[in-house]
Amino acid sequence: MIKREHLSGWGLTPSTHCASYRPEKERELAHLLKTQKNPMIARGMGRSYGDASLQPHGVIKTERLDHFIEFDAETGILRAQAGVTIADVMEFSVPRGFLPPVIPGTKYVSLGGCFACNIHGKNQYKLGEFAEHVTSLRLLMADGKSIECSTTEHADIFWATAGGMGMTGIIEELSLRLMPIHSTSLRTHAKRAGNIAEMVAMFEANRESADYMIGWIDHMAKKDAVGRGVFEAATHITAGEGGRQCASYRQRKPRFSVPFYAPPCLLNKYVMAGYNQLRFKHFEQHPANGMADLNGFFHPLDAIGHWNRLYGRNGFFQYQCLLPDNENIAKNLHQLLQSLQEEKIFSFLAVIKYHRAGKAPLSFSRPGYSVALDFPNTARVRSAMPAINHWIAERGGCVYLAKDALMSADMFNAMYGAQGAAWREFIRDLDPHAHFSSLMSERLEWKSPD
Repeated sequence: MIKREHLSGWGLTPSTHCASYRPEKERELAHLLKTQKNPMIARGMGRSYGDASLQPHGVIKTERLDHFIEFDAETGILRAQAGVTIADVMEFSVPRGFLPPVIPGTKYVSLGGCFACNIHGKNQYKLGEFAEHVTSLRLLMADGKSIECSTTEHADIFWATAGGMGMTGIIEELSLRLMPIHSTSLRTHAKRAGNIAEMVAMFEANRESADYMIGWIDHMAKKDAVGRGVFEAATHITAGEGGRQCASYRQRKPRFSVPFYAPPCLLNKYVMAGYNQLRFKHFEQHPANGMADLNGFFHPLDAIGHWNRLYGRNGFFQYQCLLPDNENIAKNLHQLLQSLQEEKIFSFLAVIKYHRAGKAPLSFSRPGYSVALDFPNTARVRSAMPAINHWIAERGGCVYLAKDALMSADMFNAMYGAQGAAWREFIRDLDPHAHFSSLMSERLEWKSPD
């Protein structure tokens, strides 16, 4: 049944009216492809930030295709439908002593979405991207046929689907290899960094020993303090080392939910400068060791329901870019953060991570540092971003597609280079009539003629 809905990504911009379908069973997916000839795109939980899951002609919601199929406790391989979420997986697997090896910043994302966006977590430098832990998946293609693909069977389609933003077809099921854990606790080590060079040095010093690394940056800090913030490393521990038993794990519900769209004046740079100053001062100069549970460490923002409404009805852009690791990395990161300040655009949340190379043609990850930033949806931000993207591309960097709403087709070509061009030719051959299409694919001209 078709329903007309006004939809957006998690950033609330852009938004548009879409014809949406919510199938109850997998067999309905093939029926949709046979009967609906307009362009369509699959949509999981709608947690990508921009226009990747928007298509006015047809959005296929997979949220009801959310069943577990089988689990092998010896190998840790879980087979599930694409609509199963990370929250569902953790609720099932953690009490059994298993954890998804790659966990994004929210647990309310579908497994199909995780693969289509090829998500990464705080341990990307160690365990890579999500697709590297998927052993196989079943994909419904534009011709209405389903195929099973993996790194050895239809490997070209498998890797084109990883991070392919839904362009190859609809993921119906996938098999994910979970990793064993021995408690629900992590030992954490946090330390203040006085500037971006100190932050980079802390990442370099902890790469071998830490299971996870993340840095919070005070984007309001200026001059010699640009890039200051708090670095945090974490490692899994056993119950014998003081960790909580896996059987005790419970999902943490949101403490409260934002009931309405906040007025535009709520999150201004003066309020956020004060918040950042207090947060920075909260951490002493000397290292702080502590313990964290899975909910608090991986998903702090999930404690606030509908937190995206804090940015108001106009929404926001979450922007994540990556700069290659080289002898100029601290200087380049400093210049990036300072350039944004000079443009008078300030991020209300700034996070830095270290990455290793990804394996898919559209992998965002390369050896280097990514910075994720939240910007309000304003004319100033929209006008500044083309020059920022050009600067990133000139230094061999790229922008993460799942958090993009502003990049041009030319910038995509510059950032993703020969691999991106080969991927685009491949998906055109796979889906010559552009049956799978989104506002993002149209903006980036993925399936349009040159």
